[in-house]
Amino acid sequence: MQKTLIIYESKYGTTEKIAKYLSLVLGPAKYCKTSEFKDEFKDFDLILLGSPIYSGKIVPKIIDFIEKNINWLKTKKIALFCTCISTKDGNENLTKLEKILGKVITKRALGGILKHNKLDEEDSQALKEFSEKIGFTFDDTDNFNLEDIINYGLELKSLKDDLIPLMPSLQLKNLIEEFLDSHNTCTLSTSYKERVRSTPIEYTYNNCYIYLISEGGEKFANLLLNNNVSIAVYEDYIGMNNLAGMQITGIASLIGKNENEYKDVITRKGLNLNFINNMVVNMNIIKIKIIKIEFLYSKFKKMGYEPKQIFIFD
Repeated sequence: MQKTLIIYESKYGTTEKIAKYLSLVLGPAKYCKTSEFKDEFKDFDLILLGSPIYSGKIVPKIIDFIEKNINWLKTKKIALFCTCISTKDGNENLTKLEKILGKVITKRALGGILKHNKLDEEDSQALKEFSEKIGFTFDDTDNFNLEDIINYGLELKSLKDDLIPLMPSLQLKNLIEEFLDSHNTCTLSTSYKERVRSTPIEYTYNNCYIYLISEGGEKFANLLLNNNVSIAVYEDYIGMNNLAGMQITGIASLIGKNENEYKDVITRKGLNLNFINNMVVNMNIIKIKIIKIEFLYSKFKKMGYEPKQIFIFD
């Protein structure tokens, strides 16, 4: 699986906090300061470098690390971030880093925190001199924005997923459909605003769609307001060498009782249509158009591929 290494410096804790949050989104991942770096970390696939901006500049330890490790860094996919009060300063510094490293896949200036009473004497004096130099006084500021950090993490995750060497499309689709056909129970996750719901439910798969039959329930309160869903289909965990499960991203709709597709689903499920129609309660069919499948399957590694494969449905 593609691994992410986050190398950072942080004096007052903000950049370290961001590194920790990004590592959670980008897992499998590890974060470390430059002094904690080990040669064994060079085999990570994506390298994310992070630094605060002090007095308009990247922390020297990050510059030193890059200069000492430039040869192997240039062989890796690199992304950058900084924490700053002024995003203009942040972007200018990241552009300078990019010129040293060569092309990076993405970079982002993220909001930082400035508290004068937290600064040590050296930083306080440096900030005073920098303020006098640019003719601007910095007040206490808190631009830390967790949503911006998470969004950057998700952007990086998407770029990271693009690094995964994929098996031939038709071969992967056949294996996905074989897995779906060999199972019949999933977890359907729905949400609307702060309301979330996960429902274990039987399913049938047919030609890029998943069908669920349900009497109703709280999941419909979400589906009627937000038709974006996630589905998990998996086998029981018995060890790291036998992982088998998929996360499915899809869009849900309801099939009307008088539609031909309703009859087809009932028949394909092996149920009696007359019996269903004569039930005292309604049976509802949820149709889910599959958009994307993230398939973690240990067998892929034995076939010479990454154990995680991603398939986008047309």
